[in-house]
Amino acid sequence: MFFGSASRYAVNIRELTPPTISLRTLPQNLQEPDRHLFEQCLQHEGQASHLLDLENVKAYSDGWLYKDSTLLKESFTHVRYPSSYRRLKVLAKRAIHRQKAMRTEEGVWITDNWSRNYYHWLTDAIPKLYLAIRDRPDVELMLPAMYEAIGFAKESLQPMGLKAVRIIGEGQRALIRKLLLPTRVADTGNYNEDVIREVGDLYRRYYGTPQSKGRRIYVSRSKAPVRNILNETEIKPVLSRFGFEIVHCENLSFSEQVRLFSDSAIIAGPHGAGFVNTMFMPEGSKILEIHPADTKVNNCYFTMASAFHHSYFYMLADTASTITPSHLDNMIVDPVKLQVQLEAVCRD
Repeated sequence: MFFGSASRYAVNIRELTPPTISLRTLPQNLQEPDRHLFEQCLQHEGQASHLLDLENVKAYSDGWLYKDSTLLKESFTHVRYPSSYRRLKVLAKRAIHRQKAMRTEEGVWITDNWSRNYYHWLTDAIPKLYLAIRDRPDVELMLPAMYEAIGFAKESLQPMGLKAVRIIGEGQRALIRKLLLPTRVADTGNYNEDVIREVGDLYRRYYGTPQSKGRRIYVSRSKAPVRNILNETEIKPVLSRFGFEIVHCENLSFSEQVRLFSDSAIIAGPHGAGFVNTMFMPEGSKILEIHPADTKVNNCYFTMASAFHHSYFYMLADTASTITPSHLDNMIVDPVKLQVQLEAVCRD
């Protein structure tokens, strides 16, 4: 059983976007000892993206793509390929349990094994679709079975004006005569800034408010298993003093999130998927992101703020444990330090 890149099988390759260079400025409230947390992100060279034309591809309901006997790497994120043992185990299972085949003449494929996540769907998968349909407006989107139940995915596809969306149901495989496969538009955590802004604008026009009221939003993770603020009750008076509304994004549909954030001027909260919604805020908004106080800062929202010309602020908070990895740990925020940061963020 082979494992390889789709590019070697492409009958045609077209460039969708040229290489890019992103230049970013340091956070508005940078403390000099923290400079090393952001310096490595101040310049990023992005690769060109392409549209691959493949013939006679098999797509399974679990999202795995095959060309002849080769499992295509593009079925997976490049940092989490399946082991050879797992590939062989799945192949044996497919041989024993032959799945019903649906046939389609042509379709586009945008997902990998991370795409079901809100962040990766909106920043990795959707930009690929956006470029593909700009090249081929009449194309049908093919999706694995799991996307049938993902509400935000369904709502996010409505503004795209797709000809059709075809779900490969459980117990099925699709035989696709011509598969259009967009390559990655940017490295995860970085962005083709022109493309991601166009995607954000598309959603803001379709679902957003025409004129922002300048709301201030605190994105709570109190319902999340990790990276929530354990003393959130203690900081609520500080947030209230500065006019912040406390929001749980998991309680909102996709369209409601776009509408809320398009109506906002400032958001604050702990690092998490809710910050993807900064895509929908008016240009020049302000972001305060709370990170664990260690060196493992994930800068994907710092780089996103730069792409959308938002003013980025950060705050480092103590973690609740000394043994749990910081990106999985909860945090404790000092109310006095939070007040100082909010005074800086909310200053005109």
